[in-house]
Amino acid sequence: AGDQNLFTSLYPTLSQQLPREPMEWRRSYGRAPKMIHLESNFVQFKEELLPKEGNKALLTFPFLHIYWTECCDTEVYKTTVKDDITKWQNVLKAHNSVDWLIVVVESDAKKKNKTNILPRTSIVDKIRNDFCNKQSDRCVVLSDPLKDSSRSQESWNAFLTKLRTLLLMSFTKNLGKFEDDMRTLREKRTEPGWSFCEYFMVQEELAFVFEMLQQFEDALVQYDELDALFSQYVVNFGAGDGANWLTFFCQPVRSWNGLILRKPIDMEKRELIQNQEATLLDLRSYLFSRQCTLLIFLQRPWEVSQRALELLHNCVQELKLLEVSVPPGALDCWVFLSCLEVLQRIEGCCDRAQIDANVSHTVGLWSYATEKLKSLGYLCGLVSEKGPNSEDLNRTVDLLAGLGAERPETANASQSPYKKLKEALSSVEAFEKHYLDLSHATIEMYTNIGRIRSAKLVGKDLAEFYMRKKGPQKAEAYLQGALKTYLAEGWALLVTHTRKQLAECQKHLGQMENYLQTSSLLAGDNHLTEDERKSFCQEILDVANRQAENQGQKVILPMHSFAQLKTLHFDPPNAVVHVGGKLSIELTLLSQMPIPVQVDQIAIHVHFSIEKNSYRKTAEWLTKHKTSNGVISFPNEVAGFPLSRNNLPALELYEMYERSPSDNSLNTAGIICKNVHMLLRRQESSSSLDMPSGLTLEDGAHVLKCNSLILEPGVNKITFNTQAKEPGTYTLRQLCTSVGKVQFVLLHIYPIVQYDVYSQEPQLKVEPMTDSLLAGIPQKVKFTVTTGHYTMKNGDTLQLSNADAMPILYHPESKAVIYSNTRGK
Repeated sequence: AGDQNLFTSLYPTLSQQLPREPMEWRRSYGRAPKMIHLESNFVQFKEELLPKEGNKALLTFPFLHIYWTECCDTEVYKTTVKDDITKWQNVLKAHNSVDWLIVVVESDAKKKNKTNILPRTSIVDKIRNDFCNKQSDRCVVLSDPLKDSSRSQESWNAFLTKLRTLLLMSFTKNLGKFEDDMRTLREKRTEPGWSFCEYFMVQEELAFVFEMLQQFEDALVQYDELDALFSQYVVNFGAGDGANWLTFFCQPVRSWNGLILRKPIDMEKRELIQNQEATLLDLRSYLFSRQCTLLIFLQRPWEVSQRALELLHNCVQELKLLEVSVPPGALDCWVFLSCLEVLQRIEGCCDRAQIDANVSHTVGLWSYATEKLKSLGYLCGLVSEKGPNSEDLNRTVDLLAGLGAERPETANASQSPYKKLKEALSSVEAFEKHYLDLSHATIEMYTNIGRIRSAKLVGKDLAEFYMRKKGPQKAEAYLQGALKTYLAEGWALLVTHTRKQLAECQKHLGQMENYLQTSSLLAGDNHLTEDERKSFCQEILDVANRQAENQGQKVILPMHSFAQLKTLHFDPPNAVVHVGGKLSIELTLLSQMPIPVQVDQIAIHVHFSIEKNSYRKTAEWLTKHKTSNGVISFPNEVAGFPLSRNNLPALELYEMYERSPSDNSLNTAGIICKNVHMLLRRQESSSSLDMPSGLTLEDGAHVLKCNSLILEPGVNKITFNTQAKEPGTYTLRQLCTSVGKVQFVLLHIYPIVQYDVYSQEPQLKVEPMTDSLLAGIPQKVKFTVTTGHYTMKNGDTLQLSNADAMPILYHPESKAVIYSNTRGK
C-alpha cells in the first residue's frame, strides 16, 4: 500500500536481495529448525484480496502488509498521508490482520527541496506516535536506498533483516493456524457430508507451500498422509464400512491412459479432484505424479520405481474392493503404460551407468509391463494360431479408444509408451516383437542380479507363448530350466505345474520316452486331482504299449505311476529262518489305475550277501535285531525313498560289529552307510528325480515272483513264498511289475528290508566226568552234540570215531537224551 511509484522503483533491488540471506525457521511441535530462503510475491493492496473468514488458501495468503511512503513534509503528512495510513489500518483491523509494516524512505535530495521541515519532530516520529504505540519496530526507515554508499547499504541490510523476520513470524503463525484448522477438518471425517476431495485440496495447499520453500520432504509427507488416508477408507469399504463420498470414486473406468509424470502439476486431473469428478484412477494418478515430482527433487528416483510397483498392484486391488466396473483389458493397458512412463521418467533424470547399477529397483516394472502386454496379446487374439477374429479386433479398437489422444509432451518422442502399446496391438508380428523384446530384457536383468527364480517364471510365460505359437522346441529349454531350479529348491507346486507343461511339450515334439517318464512322475503326484492322476496312468499304459510294439522291446517306467508300495509283512515276523526253512512275504500295493489291470508278473529282486562270521549267528542273536510284528511301512514319497531338503536321499547309517572267530569277543565296532551308491551320484542326476534313460533292472539269481494276477484299483495284497537255501543276508532291492511290454520299477525299496538265513553246523563237546583224563584207566566221559539246523528224526544213528590210542568202551546202560531248543526233553 502507499506510494506505488516509490515501491516500483525499489522493487528490483528488493526482490533480488530478499532471498539472498537464509533465515532460521523454528517450527512448533518440537520439529527441528531449518535454514530457508524467503522468496516473496508482492501485490498491490486491495481490500477484496484480503482473506475472508474460513479461507483455506495458504499460497495466496497476504502474510505481511507494507505501507510505503517517502513523505518528508509535515503539512503533506497531516493532510494526506496520515489519513491514507489510517484508512489502510482500519481495513486491516476489520479483517483481523495484525501483520503490517510502515516503511519511510528518506532521500537527501528531497529534503533539500523542502523549507518547512521541523528538525526536532521528524515524519518517522509522528508515524510512530500516531500508529505504532508500543510497536515502534513496525515503522522502519530506509535511507537513500538508490544511492551506492555504505550508509545506504547499512540501511538496506537493517530493513531486509526486519522484513525477513516479520515475514517469517507471520508465515509461521498463519501456517500453524492453517495446520490446526486442517487437523480440525480431518477430525470431522466421520461426520455426514465430509468430503475427501475438499480436504485433499486443503492439505495439498500445505504441500505447495512447503514445496515453494524447497522443503520437499515436508511436502512429500502431506501427499503420503493423503495417500494413507484414502487407502484406509478403501480398505474399510471392502470390510463393509463405507463412506458416502467414496461413491464418487466408484464410477466405471472409461479412460486408461496411464500415469502422467512429465508435468510438475497435472492441472487437468487436479480440477477433476477439485470438482469431485475424479475416478479412482484419476486420483491415484495425480497423487503419484506429485509424489514422483518431489522424490525426483529429493534425488530419490529408485524410490519412485518401488512406489510405482506398489501403486499399480494396489490400484488393481482397490478397484476390486470398490467393485468398480472396468472393461476387459483396460487395467492391463493402464498398468503397461504406467510402467513404461515411470521407467522413461527415471531414465530422464539418471545417466546410463546409474540405471545399469540399479536394475534391481526397476526390473519389477519391466516384469509387470511384460506380464500385462502378454495378457493383452491373449485377450486381443494376437497369440492364437489363426490370429485375431472380428470380436478380438473390436475389443482392440475399444481399448485403443480408451487411451485417448497422445499427450503433447510425448507426441514428438519416437518411443513413447503410447506409441509402443498402439504398435504392439496393431498386428500379430508387432506384438510378438515387443513381447519377446520385453521378455528377454526382463530375463537378462533378473539373471544379472541373481534373481533366478523370477527369471525362470518369465521363461515359463515365454514357453507358454511358444506353445501357443506352435514352437514347442523353443519352449522346452525354458521349461527344463525352470523345472531344474524348482526341483533343486523343493517348490513342489511349481514342479507339478511345470511338469504338466513339459509333458505337453514333449508330446508335441514326439519325445515319447521323455514324455512317458514325465507323465509317470505326474501320475504319482499328490498335488494333482485323482482324476488327473488316473488320466496320466491310463495314458502311460496306452502310449507305453504302442511304444514297446514299435521298438520291439520292453519300456521301463517308475513304479509310482502305476502303484505304491504301502506295507510289507514277514512270516515268521522276525524275518529269520534256518537253512531249509520257509518264509513268506506279503506286500500291500495301492494301485493307482482307474480300472482293474491284468499283471503278468510281480517280481522282487533280492540282493544276497554272506556276512563275515555269519556261521556264528544263532536264531536267538538274530531275533534281537528284528521288528516284533514283522510289518514294515513305506513312506509315500516320490521314487520310493524319503528326500532331505536338497532332494538327496536320507543317510542310511547302521552299526557294524566284528567278532573274533575263536571266542566271539568283540574286535571292532563302527558305523557304515548302506546307500552310498545313491548319495555319491553326479550332481545333475541328484537334482532331478526323473528316471534315468536306458534304466536296467538289477541282475541276480535271487528273484521272488508272483505270476498272472489282477490288480484292483486301491489296496491289493500279494504273497511271495520262498524256501531258505543258502545262509546269509537277503536284501529286497527292487520291485518290478510287468504289464504286457511295460515294466513299472521301484528302483530302491526303502527303508532297507532284509531277512536272514542261518546255518548252525553240528558241534561236538567232550566233557570228562573227572578233573582230567588218565591213560590206562576206564573213565566216564559226557558227549554233547548240538545238531544245529538239523532236526533229529526217529531211527537216526549217532556215530562217533576216535583215535586208536583212546578206545571207547560201550556200556549197555549208556543212553542218549535229546533236548529241544527250549531245553525240554
